[in-house]
Amino acid sequence: MIIIGLSTNRDVKNGSDCMPKDYVLSVIRAGALPLILPMIPEDSPLYDDLLDKIIATVDGLVFTGGPDVDPVLYNEVQLPACHSPVSERDKIDIALIRKALSARKPLLGICRGLQVFNVALGGTLYQDVPSQIPQSRQHEMSGHMLAHEVNIVESTLLDRIVRTDSLPVNSRHHQAIKQLADGLVVSARSSEDDVIEAVECKDGRPALCVQWHPENLAGQDHRHQALFDWLVHEAGKQR
Repeated sequence: MIIIGLSTNRDVKNGSDCMPKDYVLSVIRAGALPLILPMIPEDSPLYDDLLDKIIATVDGLVFTGGPDVDPVLYNEVQLPACHSPVSERDKIDIALIRKALSARKPLLGICRGLQVFNVALGGTLYQDVPSQIPQSRQHEMSGHMLAHEVNIVESTLLDRIVRTDSLPVNSRHHQAIKQLADGLVVSARSSEDDVIEAVECKDGRPALCVQWHPENLAGQDHRHQALFDWLVHEAGKQR
């Protein structure tokens, strides 16, 4: 069976690692086994070996939502509106992204997953959209409700997956891509303020990242489930 690794979220209040069930259910609906990845301690002497073992074990990866990415990683001073980062999560996500791309393992980034993917490849972020893009719409909404639409760029990978030129999405983020990393191309933008909502690799490597949370909508809208279906299909080619 195809195995999809899910990056773990860290609850900074109590120190526990957790995984919202909608990620798990979306991968199962796509026909794969979700494997919740451990948050390996940074000081572990087996750190690199364990990361290599993860890449060798999984057929694809989902980089899930979570805390803000540390601005130090893109050479900026942290603004007051930037929430406390989790360095352990930043380090393991960036390492796994680079190893996955090198191994051509397919990956899907979601919300923070899009942001850390851009940073891992040399891009930067708006640390706080409301204060840094004052003309933007409200992107940090509560719950799973639809918030706005995104415009899909024609002939992109995302366009081929969802097969529509616009898509209603939810929105639970206050950070966004500022400078796009070299090697990436924008595949969707917010219809209301042009904020980047999806990116993919220029060279065709199987990597797609979105700013919204498709896992919360996949059970009701096949276009959001299609993102997980694509990931599992690509992962099957690893077998």
